[in-house]
Amino acid sequence: MLIRARSNGWRVVVFNSRGCGDSPVTTPQFYSASFLGDMREVVSHVTARYPNANLYGVGWSLGANILVRYLGQESHNCPLSGAVSLCNPFNLVVADEDFRKGFNIIYDKALSKALCKIFKKHALLFEDMGGEYNIPMAANAKSVREFDDGLTRVSFGFKSVDEYYSNSSSSDSIKHVKTPLLCIQAANDPIAPNRGIPREDIKENPNCLLVVTPKGGHLGWVAGDEAPLGAPWTDPLVMDFIQHLERDAITAPETNCNPGSKEALYHLEV
Repeated sequence: MLIRARSNGWRVVVFNSRGCGDSPVTTPQFYSASFLGDMREVVSHVTARYPNANLYGVGWSLGANILVRYLGQESHNCPLSGAVSLCNPFNLVVADEDFRKGFNIIYDKALSKALCKIFKKHALLFEDMGGEYNIPMAANAKSVREFDDGLTRVSFGFKSVDEYYSNSSSSDSIKHVKTPLLCIQAANDPIAPNRGIPREDIKENPNCLLVVTPKGGHLGWVAGDEAPLGAPWTDPLVMDFIQHLERDAITAPETNCNPGSKEALYHLEV
């Protein structure tokens, strides 16, 4: 996606959550579905550096959940001119339930193993943590839920892992989104369940557009002109959407403050 955007003349910023992409962790706090502080910091930094540029955001998986929650909280004051959410788990309670069923357990174990690997790399930061922290549980977690219960939910002040999931779901944010938002999901996604998509809220919000493909898995979408070894089917679609918003902003800046009023914005050929 970065290569495609660069080849289209875009400046690209990659925001890796704490500990991801080998980014350093210097304090006893990782990323979470609930924490928007780092997202705000990144957006503030980029807008300050390029004050005359329109800013667009694209989020994948949990990053999509964070992005949509950010859009909802910022609402009318959001500095982004448009956004795309891909394979967003949306309802984390539902995602957690489905994650522990059938073949999905394989994904659960793989993700928890990755979290443990990041944690162990920075374990010294957490060795003196008291209170409700369960460091041994987090370090040896066999599921994402165990890791979140031992570490994540405590770090961000939640009384239980269920409270953390319930209060961190971006499904509740859709109704507050005032920025043009394209949501792309796959009906057979094992990590972002089809039944967790807030269809009615998306339908009722004129700023939001939802595309659900029958297949695609979790960020797979091996289809399109560049399949099977090239970019996923979604990459050119995402670029088309963002470039449409940018053209609209340039040609009609006086209407940019209320993009939802432009019906043509939501005509998209799939």
